[in-house]
Amino acid sequence: FPIPSSVKNELDAVTGKMKDVELTQAEEVALGQEISARVRARYGVVQDPEIHKYVSLVGSVLTRQTSQTGIAWHFIVLDTDGVNAFAAPGGVVHLTRGALALMKSEAELAGVLSHELAHVTLKHTIRAIQKNKLVQMGVNNTSVKSNPELFKRLVDEGERVVMSGFGRSEELEADGEG
Repeated sequence: FPIPSSVKNELDAVTGKMKDVELTQAEEVALGQEISARVRARYGVVQDPEIHKYVSLVGSVLTRQTSQTGIAWHFIVLDTDGVNAFAAPGGVVHLTRGALALMKSEAELAGVLSHELAHVTLKHTIRAIQKNKLVQMGVNNTSVKSNPELFKRLVDEGERVVMSGFGRSEELEADGEG
């Protein structure tokens, strides 16, 4: 049966498969900032600057060991007793107050942060978004930033991925890389 022209534009001319969303570094950063804004709105942010300074200091030492140069990393402590950590594309790492309270050493903090840094450098969120073919619809060859509807779909899917976590293979990969 014939492929509708609206879908035909989404197909790779060589493989006949859906095109992946391709993001520039700036678009990944913008995506991560928007996802982070939603995460911060959901949980709130700890208002103690000393806690943020400490987590950021440990995190900044770790970022020097990553393969991603040129990223302005951000470390945010979320105001919730829940025990979790989230990484958004473009270098935004979130750690909950509850997780921080359970840590017995700086090494434990470094371990959690390095795991989250690995999710970013390995582009786990971006790869998960690329697998969602509903997000792929409407890609064409346009820039993500020039297509507000596509950007919103990417943020929605990115937030879902970040909040629900990754599969076992991505978690093991982040453990190994971290």
